[in-house]
Amino acid sequence: KGASVIVAARSPVRGQAAVDDIKREVGLKAKVEFMPLDLASLASIRTFAQQFKESQRPLHALVLNAGVMMCPFNTTKDGFEMQIGTNHLGHFLLTHLLLDTVIASAPSRIVVVSSMAHENPYEPEGIRFDQWTTDTGYSEMMAYGQSKLANVLMAKALARRLEGRRVFTNVCHPGVIVTELQRHLEDKLTAMGTLGSFIRFALEGLVGPGLMHADDGALTQLYLAAHPDVEAQGIHGQYFEPVAWATAPTAHALNETLQDILWDISETLVRVAKVPPRPKA
Repeated sequence: KGASVIVAARSPVRGQAAVDDIKREVGLKAKVEFMPLDLASLASIRTFAQQFKESQRPLHALVLNAGVMMCPFNTTKDGFEMQIGTNHLGHFLLTHLLLDTVIASAPSRIVVVSSMAHENPYEPEGIRFDQWTTDTGYSEMMAYGQSKLANVLMAKALARRLEGRRVFTNVCHPGVIVTELQRHLEDKLTAMGTLGSFIRFALEGLVGPGLMHADDGALTQLYLAAHPDVEAQGIHGQYFEPVAWATAPTAHALNETLQDILWDISETLVRVAKVPPRPKA
């Protein structure tokens, strides 16, 4: 389609390698470049956004695709628990800083990549705001689910704030994909020895048939970012599963009160101007 694509990544080596791979696949004339971005650092996010905006380019599709999964307790450079800090707050700040450009580029798209893991957050609250900076009660699995629930809540809240602006904002579960995202789970299973091997065998039996290659795992995001149906049909504020199938997320994710609480607290934590909901017609 001739789009100019920016590959944003924490590692310059791996980011540039991705750019090189794309050019080998598509052709050397492909308009793709690398820019450094560490979503675990608010300073890095601000630098990236400033540099992008200084280029005065439009932004027709913003895909929020970074992820940290089930890692041992650690914190971002700003002191937030790593999974909520990277998977949610990093994307939240990046979106805020680029939002005026996305709006000015309309018709445009924002695609938030969540996970079916949003179905398994901390219960009964869904989001435990008081645990965003502490390891008290920390669960690697539920912290991941919390961060993925936050992705859906943010997307839903953002879609309400962008109603009528032709910025088509949607969220998706991309599928269970074979990538390095599961490396912390693999490390834990390996450390468990024989029991870990048994659990791995059982998991492979349960999810193995549904595992997707990374290329297939990108299809739902690509649909939401580039397919003409999204604009033609006014697809906005929806949750998708692979491949490009609209469905309903959990009750937590549909809770507008929780969406707005998350939004307000996130605005305060990353220190940005407030974006109020647009009044309903």
